[in-house]
Amino acid sequence: MRVRGLALLLSLLVAACGREVTPPIAADVPVDVARVAFDARAQSPVLILAERQGPRRLPIWIGIAEARSIAQRLDDVSLPRPNTHDLARRLVEELDGAVQRVTVTDLRDGTYYAVIALQRDGRDVEIDARPSDAIALALRAAAPVFVRANLFEAVQYELETPDEAAPEQQARPTRTAPARAALARWNPDGID
Repeated sequence: MRVRGLALLLSLLVAACGREVTPPIAADVPVDVARVAFDARAQSPVLILAERQGPRRLPIWIGIAEARSIAQRLDDVSLPRPNTHDLARRLVEELDGAVQRVTVTDLRDGTYYAVIALQRDGRDVEIDARPSDAIALALRAAAPVFVRANLFEAVQYELETPDEAAPEQQARPTRTAPARAALARWNPDGID
């Protein structure tokens, strides 16, 4: 009964939020999550996506909760209770669905957009999502992540090695474990 109710819920969500999946286009570039860092200037976590077969990087400034969730997955940290992204993955899987891929599709007015491509009962749908949530889900579902090629040109970003970075940049974390420590210290509202 519980699974049937969840299946109905997922079907309603897909019907309300989803649309038919568009196949990956040539302009979709496969990327890996390179790291989660803390941008001291913006006082915000930043997710760095790295082109798999090239040197380009794409920074996406994200929320603290999403940064923690992504960093925990990158560090293979198990929590006693599932977070929202763990719940989303379990819902999709328990309803015999699968995350096919995530694509960061657009940048408008300083905001990134993404879609999650899901498959269930032979039906493919795309659901709009924030890139941080979509990527956190993709990491948990072992689904590939893509970025539209034009976004690399829209945002010029050079990944510096610590030797080349300015002193204020050297202090920024470059791996997920230091990023988690920085994120744990940064708590403007006193809320975890």
